[in-house]
Amino acid sequence: MYPHHRILPYSSRLDDGRWVEHEHPGGAASVAGSARANETGKDPLLLDLASCALDLPNGGAVLATSTGARAPVDPPAGGGLALIGLRCPPETLAVAATAWCETRWPDGCRRSGALAWSVDRQGRSLAMFRERGADDAEVLSTVAGSLLDGGLRALGQPTAPCSSPTVWFPDGVFLQRVSRLLDERGALCRRRPLTWDRVSLLYPLNVVGKPLSACVTRHLRHGFHERNTWSSLRRGVVEQPASAPAILPGLAPAVADWLDDGSFARWVLSRVSDAPSTLEWLCGRVHDSLVHALSAALGDVTGPGGAVE
Repeated sequence: MYPHHRILPYSSRLDDGRWVEHEHPGGAASVAGSARANETGKDPLLLDLASCALDLPNGGAVLATSTGARAPVDPPAGGGLALIGLRCPPETLAVAATAWCETRWPDGCRRSGALAWSVDRQGRSLAMFRERGADDAEVLSTVAGSLLDGGLRALGQPTAPCSSPTVWFPDGVFLQRVSRLLDERGALCRRRPLTWDRVSLLYPLNVVGKPLSACVTRHLRHGFHERNTWSSLRRGVVEQPASAPAILPGLAPAVADWLDDGSFARWVLSRVSDAPSTLEWLCGRVHDSLVHALSAALGDVTGPGGAVE
């Protein structure tokens, strides 16, 4: 396990429509490349394990072994998820973890409480939610995204590939930066609208330190897309010196090595703005000239599962 990992903003979809989220600043929090899970039918083992996890300290985990034993795993000192970096013994049948979080429900209501989720080696999963101050817990359906990924990786199981293009990583960072800038400027944007020259400096692939045209930015994006796969990006992180700055908070070489390609992609994409939805959000809030430039530079961003053309 890696004791310096801390709980970071993420967005993971529960398949019955409930969400566990911390919204990205200034834009929609949406899941990119969400992994699918197998239905459980409220499997007794998964139900019992998730129930046990609900009573653990925030970030704790518990293992179910073939002997019927339940082995708790304490969260890292200073806070974090015990699940991250965990490598379960071969006799482990399933693993569960818990985290305090805010949930957003289909009716728009937000509720704080403890979420516990359990996963077995076949990818079957189950979640339970207990609202803060309540005695009873609610059983939810299968889990997806980084919640499912963490359980599968702890069990040494592969996760589903991610079909989202790698360029959504720099795109997401860029759109998150522009959203934050727009939010910080507030009313000033109505008097002095943001320009493409200003925001093009924020694109991560702009290393020259001066404004780039929308066409040049589009060319840089296409080059990144052609040169990189999620596998090559993950290997690049794994091969970094331990002292090197993390490409995202918490994504140390040891954590990237523990993840596989699909879970690495979802880790990255869940920690930056979702490119398609944030681009749409921005285009409804900026001057027409900037909308035109954004569309020219990033107009080939497509929905989940799509690719750069």
